[in-house]
This record gives sequence, C-alpha cells and structure tokens, in this order.
Amino acid sequence: MFVVYEFPELHEEVVKERVNRFLVLTASSRVCHLHDPGRLKELIYPGNRILVREVKGGKRKTDCQVTAAWDGTWAITDSSVHSQIAEKFLPGAKREVKVGNSRLDFQFGDTFVEVKGCTLAKNRVALFPDAPTERGRRHLEELIRLKEKGYRAKVMVLVMRDDVDCFLPNAETDKKFAETFYEALRRGVELEVKVFSLVDKQYVVYKRDVGLCTQDKGS
Repeated sequence: MFVVYEFPELHEEVVKERVNRFLVLTASSRVCHLHDPGRLKELIYPGNRILVREVKGGKRKTDCQVTAAWDGTWAITDSSVHSQIAEKFLPGAKREVKVGNSRLDFQFGDTFVEVKGCTLAKNRVALFPDAPTERGRRHLEELIRLKEKGYRAKVMVLVMRDDVDCFLPNAETDKKFAETFYEALRRGVELEVKVFSLVDKQYVVYKRDVGLCTQDKGS
C-alpha cells in the first residue's frame, strides 16, 4: 500500500447547504471551508455525507475543512493537498514555475508538469473539469508552447476517487478545454492519470495509473 498523504482525524457530517463556492453548512450547524471552487454538484448537496477535519489558526473564518464527500466511494475534495501528493511522484521538482503569463505546478530538468485534480466520475469514467476553466485551458496552451520549444511537457491528472477505469476531458462542461486537451496530446504533450483511494477515512493511497477511455467507454 503506497500511502501518499495522511489526514488528521476526520469526522463525518451531513451537508445541509452549500452556502457559496467555498463554504458548506452542515446539519450540525457547522460552517466548513471547501477548498475546491468546482461545481461538485454530484458531491456537495443537502443530505449527502461528507468528511471534515479541524483546522485552527491563521486568519481563517472557519475551524473545519471539507475533506471528502460520498458518491458510492469517498471522493477527496480538498484540492490543497494536490501538490503534496504530486510531489511523491516528482521528487526534487521545483514548484510553482513562472512560464510566460502562466504559472505551472512543477519543473524538473527540462520537463514541465501541470497537475489537475479530478473528483467527478460517471460510469467509471473520470472527468475533468466539472466547471468551465479558462485557466486550465491556458495551462494546456502553455504546455503546447513549451513542447514546441523542445521541452517535455506533461499533464498529471490526480483522480481522487477509486471507482474509475479511464479518463476523459469533460467536453459537455467545457468544450474549449476538451478541444485544447486533445490538441495538446496531438502536439506531444504527455498525459499521466493516477487514481487514489481514501482508506480508513485517513490515508490517501495510490492505486494505479489509467489511460484515456476508448470511444465506446466514453460514449
């Protein structure tokens, strides 16, 4: 079992209301921070189970953070851990690298890597994004430019749930992102899709790599 991250103690709550993009009201009247600006409509809705952790200090207005939500399996919604998890597979890489008008997540040697976290799945297909992302499309365009200059360029997708067999860009939600994604692959940008599981409501465990779905699987 390859543990890539360990959460402190998590407590189960029930969603009463998503107050806004970043706040969730629980049935026990707690207001918890949600570190994921996506729609998450399949995960954060009244009556659904979530896992939260206590967070203290700083200038926070909340003392708890939504960490995962139930959708037949636990889907980890806390995007603040993505970089730390990705680093397990990119030892020694430099973080937050400014390239052109963008910042990419990692560079090691002549390789640039942009990390995307994925929580949405339908029919065992992991889908990204779950909301339109102009920023995500710009990152892909930057990777294409780097590839054309002779660098290696890679998209690393972290699928934060274990009930998937393959990955697709979510064209239904963001057609421009999907078009740019396929163009990036055609231009030589590499794709790495890693699947993770939340074990014992505490440990993030790497399970396997998966590839792009076939047309039949994605349809």
